[in-house]
Amino acid sequence: MILFRGKVFTVGALLMVFVLSGEAGAEPQRSGWYVGGGIGGNWVRDMEETGWNRDTYCYPGVCDEPGLSQDIEGISIPGYRWNYDLDLDLGSAFEISIGRTFNRWRLEISAAQRKNNINQKFTSITYLDGRAGYRPSTTNRVVSNSMSRIDDLTTRTLSFNVYYDFLDVFHPRITPYLGVGLGVVFGEVSGVHYSTNYKDPANPSRDLAFYNSYKDADMHDTVVVGNFYAGTDYHLTEKILAGVKLTYSIMDDLEAEAGYRKHPFNEQNPDFRFHERFSGPHQYSVMFTMKYLFAD
Repeated sequence: MILFRGKVFTVGALLMVFVLSGEAGAEPQRSGWYVGGGIGGNWVRDMEETGWNRDTYCYPGVCDEPGLSQDIEGISIPGYRWNYDLDLDLGSAFEISIGRTFNRWRLEISAAQRKNNINQKFTSITYLDGRAGYRPSTTNRVVSNSMSRIDDLTTRTLSFNVYYDFLDVFHPRITPYLGVGLGVVFGEVSGVHYSTNYKDPANPSRDLAFYNSYKDADMHDTVVVGNFYAGTDYHLTEKILAGVKLTYSIMDDLEAEAGYRKHPFNEQNPDFRFHERFSGPHQYSVMFTMKYLFAD
């Protein structure tokens, strides 16, 4: 969290420096409005999932006589905490923007969407206080048949950006640029699913359905995002530009909570909930872009 805020502060400081420098050094020979758009691919790195609840049940796979832990001698369960590594597939990215040029500088507002499928990799589960789980007895043969998955991550970004164009560096038609942006992300993690189906192979007629649980939710959060840009535009005509744009985005953790569709604790609390935190994704995208310049 502290590291992320430091990075956002850096982005904000760069924005301020760019704007002030642009105002101080602006020249009148190049100015005007433009609209743009881009489409391409997106990668996500360094994303993990941590979830928790305050479920105090000891389940059939651990306790021979399952039930609320406070009713079982020698058992104390304050809740559960689970952890996953998340591996995200190559995804899609697109962006639309409107901006204005001031000689070598551009100020811009952009809206972008990035979407990636998610593959979960289970790493650990503990009790809420960090203790490892109780071991079942040697005669316990109950299986949970649990299943967990997440569908995808979608981020929708609204950002204020500042760019510096390197005019006439290589060729009059080629304009490399660098930029930074600061904005908000509307994040959605879709299809957060977990289910259990307890069975006792040693006693198939044993009814353990009460202890089954099921959750399937779309989780949303809104956080701050910092963007760093690098790219090149090529002037197809005086008003139409085609280019390639690289974007690196950093954002805060996405956090949300939702209710279970079925859970044994619903008997005590019909609105029993679980909490999820998805560590701040680092997003990388490459987009092919087009811009149209309007005469001032």
